[in-house]
Amino acid sequence: MKKLVILLLCGAFALSCTDKAYDLSQIETGDVAIGNDDSEFRMPLMTVLVPMADLAADGKEIQAIFDEADIWLPTAATAVDLVRLDSDPDYRTQLIAATVAEMHTNDAKLNAVIALSYEQYYASFAPVLGLDPAHPDPNAYAAAFGRIFASEELAGELEARIGEAATDYLTSIHIDPVEYTIDALGIDESVIDMLCDNLDPEGTPDARNTLHLYGSVASRLPVTVHVAPTFTPTDITFEFDVEAASPDSGIPQTQLFGDDLRQLVGGITVRIPVTLLTYYRDLGFDDAADSQLTIDLRLLKRGGLKLNL
Repeated sequence: MKKLVILLLCGAFALSCTDKAYDLSQIETGDVAIGNDDSEFRMPLMTVLVPMADLAADGKEIQAIFDEADIWLPTAATAVDLVRLDSDPDYRTQLIAATVAEMHTNDAKLNAVIALSYEQYYASFAPVLGLDPAHPDPNAYAAAFGRIFASEELAGELEARIGEAATDYLTSIHIDPVEYTIDALGIDESVIDMLCDNLDPEGTPDARNTLHLYGSVASRLPVTVHVAPTFTPTDITFEFDVEAASPDSGIPQTQLFGDDLRQLVGGITVRIPVTLLTYYRDLGFDDAADSQLTIDLRLLKRGGLKLNL
């Protein structure tokens, strides 16, 4: 679990107002009312930066995961459906067959598979090549692989082993859930009261005084992903797709109530399960970027605000 530094905190003077009928005559003595049922107030809550190192599986970063996938995938497959790659054997077999065919015509692809299989899968390939699994030799391995792969009579078993290794890897691609601990945001209680005091109760038909969490995500990843964050100890959750290399994928509005907001700003654990959807290989990874996913969360208050002055 990681400790997260929040870049942007909610503040009493960060409000922006959209009010078609704002009238200063509505200000009352004692409690001050700002706006009416048609008013909208928006304010920043937090920005979460997700770096490359946090997008990983079993300690292997997402770029390294897809670097190996690139070797097992045919060069011509520029957009790969990762859901089908795992669940559709026909789709997967077609891609792997194209990789094997490319190895017969493209020395770069052949050499990449030889190098990868030697470094990562020597013990399972060596018997197929007639080599001693206990005594790896890169030169002998490359020579045997190239000779057997080029032989129509001998290549069948080796091609089958390539298919098995590719299948095992391509069906294992995933990202572990990202999890952060966020300390209390330090927002003054008067600001929380201002946002929560006049909210319509849960279940109110045609509620006008409401509070919603919303926002956007900027992605530098060449992969479209589906995320479903949770915010413990609250019951807040939502899910949406983040488009590959997109500056602005919208986060759907999620209604909050007073207890939700108080828990949200009082210290939470954010857990973000990530499902990989489509890999756009031509986009490439931007490994120089500090953040691969920038999650901007905001609050939207509909209806007037009540201030105790």
